[in-house]
Amino acid sequence: MSVLDMKLDRSFDVFDADRDGRLEKSDVVGVSDRLAESLGVAADDVAELRDSLEDLWNTVFAKMDRDGDGAVDRQEFRASFRKRIITDQNRIWDRIRRMSNAWTQLGDRDGDGMLSREEYTSLLHGMFRLPRETFDEAFRHLDVNGDGQLSRDEISAAMKEYYTSEDHTARGNQFFGRL
Repeated sequence: MSVLDMKLDRSFDVFDADRDGRLEKSDVVGVSDRLAESLGVAADDVAELRDSLEDLWNTVFAKMDRDGDGAVDRQEFRASFRKRIITDQNRIWDRIRRMSNAWTQLGDRDGDGMLSREEYTSLLHGMFRLPRETFDEAFRHLDVNGDGQLSRDEISAAMKEYYTSEDHTARGNQFFGRL
């Protein structure tokens, strides 16, 4: 299995909230509700994130559903994501960046425009319910300049590397924790 396939499988798994092996709209858009709950904020506070996830579902994920069953299985996800990155890169990255900016803003509790280790760990733990230690380790790899914070540029670069790089040593591979 290639490095990119391993990362796509990890991404699939973190979005598959009910662990049924299928991504449905509720899995993807539900990330915003899980985050609101974990941060103790009202659903309205995550409206921008919810809107960006719904847009991502409608324009990217739903088109991966090759058999028309209303869900995306792992194979559909892997094959379609690879194809979309190559053929639709600018539009997909705009949508991913919008989602990333929305959740970064929510996680930035002190309003400094950056994510501290604690903010990053809390944010991803709240969204994907993976152990905090997973993201604590990831933070060390993603903090390129070693300042103890992640900028939007560092986050965006890490996400792009995660979804495109076949290099096993790429920093962005750590976005959802160790492979």
